[in-house]
Amino acid sequence: MKHYQLSLALLGLVILVIIYAVIRNTLVVEGDFIGYVLVGNHVLHGTDIYQNAMINTWPPLFSIVSVPVAIIDNISPYLSRFLWLAASVWAMFKIIDLTTRLVNQRKLTLFPLKSGIVATDTQISMLHWIVMIPLLLAIRHIWSNLGNIQINIFMLLLAMYSIFYFLKRKYVLGAILLAFSISIKVYTIFLLLYFIVKREYTFAGLTLLFCALFAIIPFAVFGFEASIDYYSTWMDANVNTFATINHKNQSFFSMMLSLLVHESPGLAGPLNQPIYVNILDVSPDRAKQISYAILFLLAIPVILMFKERLSKTEPNKALLEFAFILTLVPILSPLAWKAYFIFLFPGYFISYYLLFMVRNNLPKKTMNILKTSFFIAIALTVMTTELIVGKYLSDVFEAYSCMTIGTIVLAGNILLLHFHYNKFDTRQLVSLNAIGY
Repeated sequence: MKHYQLSLALLGLVILVIIYAVIRNTLVVEGDFIGYVLVGNHVLHGTDIYQNAMINTWPPLFSIVSVPVAIIDNISPYLSRFLWLAASVWAMFKIIDLTTRLVNQRKLTLFPLKSGIVATDTQISMLHWIVMIPLLLAIRHIWSNLGNIQINIFMLLLAMYSIFYFLKRKYVLGAILLAFSISIKVYTIFLLLYFIVKREYTFAGLTLLFCALFAIIPFAVFGFEASIDYYSTWMDANVNTFATINHKNQSFFSMMLSLLVHESPGLAGPLNQPIYVNILDVSPDRAKQISYAILFLLAIPVILMFKERLSKTEPNKALLEFAFILTLVPILSPLAWKAYFIFLFPGYFISYYLLFMVRNNLPKKTMNILKTSFFIAIALTVMTTELIVGKYLSDVFEAYSCMTIGTIVLAGNILLLHFHYNKFDTRQLVSLNAIGY
């Protein structure tokens, strides 16, 4: 009963924090949402959508999709922000629900099913540790998305639904959602590459087909010549360029530049001197070559590990693979702001589930290694938030790429769980009464 009351108090605290974030950010006119409104208005007024190149880093379709946002914002900025934030909260709940249904085969409910009962054979409450702990781990990323009024929660929802419908063999619907997400923000393209590696050619082919259809939409809206110019401008500014060194950019590529090029990530130290973290001093072009070479070498064993077709892969083992790909999405993007790391949620969830909630017959030493690496990942990706260590120290941790390193550790932990998967009995929770207390 004590644990039940603790969960109830934690859920109440989470709800209060989210309500506060929604109200606060409805009234504060800042964040990436300004850019969404701006590009939507460019479409409405027939002006160049890339005239603010530093703001518009998105493909042309994104500007068209932003038109309804701009229309509502023109009526009332407060209304547009409130609707976006409220929809973000709903989307996060659906992400938790989908993850729970895929991993634990239970439908999510917000409150207890009965007094003191938080799980049955078909349902599970957010009060259960299976759900509550991953939710608490993701609060930093949820707060960041609500604070900056960003789109990443919706992007993760599209990715999760595409996975869900793929596993349900609703290939057309899943492919439409994945293609749409790729067409407006690109970074979910790693899921498409995964399906190709897994030789799921029907689903991958449908996704490519819908990507092509979505790519035609700007031609219908802007005309042929303008669309060609827009695609060219976007490619030159955001696809053909490499990452930049900035302590707020937690991309793998930004980390490699920081390590290999003698350039400050833009943060002054305690003595008001620039911080340098490089261990070598090579040219940016050489750093780029080294970064791609490392990724290529690391990708080979992963591809070999994932070579089995999805149709022959045990469901939760396949979910580990999906979680691995989603975990890498933020750091494999040239730009990776903190809000992008909401994509770590499925990795948090399934790692916690396997390590702490199901029985296994792994050696104690192996389990200790797995749990320790999980805690290290949590320390680097969650505990370095300014809410815990303060703004300056949080920036310092970012300058040393702590979130990037923590994400790599989490991805490595997921691979280890994948390697040892047959040692876990997902049919049995540690708590045999399925309540978890």
